[in-house]
Amino acid sequence: MKRNLLYLFLLLVTAALTYYFVFRNHEDNFDKKEVNFTVSNTDAIKKIFLSSLNGENLTFTQKNGEWVINDSMAAVQTLVQDLLAALRDQKAIQPVRLSYHDAVIKEMSTNSTKVEIYTDEGKTHCFYVAQNPSPDNLTYMLNEGAKRPYVVKLPLQNTFVGIRYNTKLANWRSKQILYAKAEDIESVEVSYLDSTQYSFRIDNQNPQSPKVSGNRTVEGPLNTKRVQTYLGLYDSLYCLGYETRNLVKDTILSSVHKLADVFLKCKGKPMQTLSLYFKPVTRGTKGMLKVGKEKFDFDVFIGFLNRQDMIVVTRNYAQMMLRSYPEFFEKD
Repeated sequence: MKRNLLYLFLLLVTAALTYYFVFRNHEDNFDKKEVNFTVSNTDAIKKIFLSSLNGENLTFTQKNGEWVINDSMAAVQTLVQDLLAALRDQKAIQPVRLSYHDAVIKEMSTNSTKVEIYTDEGKTHCFYVAQNPSPDNLTYMLNEGAKRPYVVKLPLQNTFVGIRYNTKLANWRSKQILYAKAEDIESVEVSYLDSTQYSFRIDNQNPQSPKVSGNRTVEGPLNTKRVQTYLGLYDSLYCLGYETRNLVKDTILSSVHKLADVFLKCKGKPMQTLSLYFKPVTRGTKGMLKVGKEKFDFDVFIGFLNRQDMIVVTRNYAQMMLRSYPEFFEKD
């Protein structure tokens, strides 16, 4: 009987210690001005600003229920949700030990992300997140105006929280391109540089009765089903990535052979454009495509999106867009 009581006592003590060290909100013990890292109601967030010491600045806002970057680029929504989850759940565990204080401050002064949170009330949070994990995979954060940095963790996780605050645009930006729902498309035009007889334009003001026009005479009735299937492809187009080096962009635009231009107009939105170029053969080229006397990469094309971004597009996605005018009049 006594042994059972001893086991019960040890079990209760273990449970109490577990609650204290794992589940208890440690921030309750700290001055809010020192540990204002948690956003209890992330639904109220209107804007998130991330800034690095290298001049990388990202502003996240919502448009039509979707998070966008710098007012113009679609974000990977799952990554933004991970960021919001961190803001909601992260807790300050303890101040950085005094013996580590100077080293942590020095580290954060050269490699950290500044985080600002805005709601309808204005700026509610401003803190810095170290971008290098400690040897124990801990994350250090310093509230603006605070005297000491703190160790911050996610409940029941031993993960480096700082990774969720990176400021590399390429890591956040969605690789979906020319996104449009079929019912929102007003027109699509594909214009080939050399093979103009295959160029076409789809007018979709009346989705039940779209019109397709081109530069040649074709026989047979319009295959409306094919037109609708083609328009439906524009909600699932992706690129491999973005090319940000200006020198490379200028070289491609000035010297590489253009394949075609795509113009996409949706209701109430500006015209979207994509110019596709043949990709020069490089060391990584696996298959070659011969055009006249020139040789290009068989599997990949270069795209210039909205006259702003250089992208890399696989052959599969290029072929989804680059159909030919007669195809829309062929039988299934």
